[in-house]
Amino acid sequence: MLRGFLLPFILTAALLAPAAADDLRMPPGTRHDASGNLVSGRGLRDTTDFIAKQLAARGITATQTGPYRVRGAELTRFVSQTPATPWLAIHILRSAGKTLIFFVPRQPLDESRGSR
Repeated sequence: MLRGFLLPFILTAALLAPAAADDLRMPPGTRHDASGNLVSGRGLRDTTDFIAKQLAARGITATQTGPYRVRGAELTRFVSQTPATPWLAIHILRSAGKTLIFFVPRQPLDESRGSR
């Protein structure tokens, strides 16, 4: 069941991540792996603390959820409350000994429908 949840989540986030990661500094040692995912050189707590400090330093208001554990994976989520950010959320996922960082891009406002 966990593989059924994590694989689509990781693939979707990996496709969306590269365009949004440019505006925020990543923890030292962060790199792109063979599939294009951002892999932190630090653990979940250090990565979460680093991202939280970066958001505060830039004046970006974000709601932090977690860290929490779901089916063997640990997750922290930052949801942006600042409309100017190109990303809507940052997900930090620790699974199978790797700490992955995913950016969820903000969808453009559709003026004709008045919603996102």
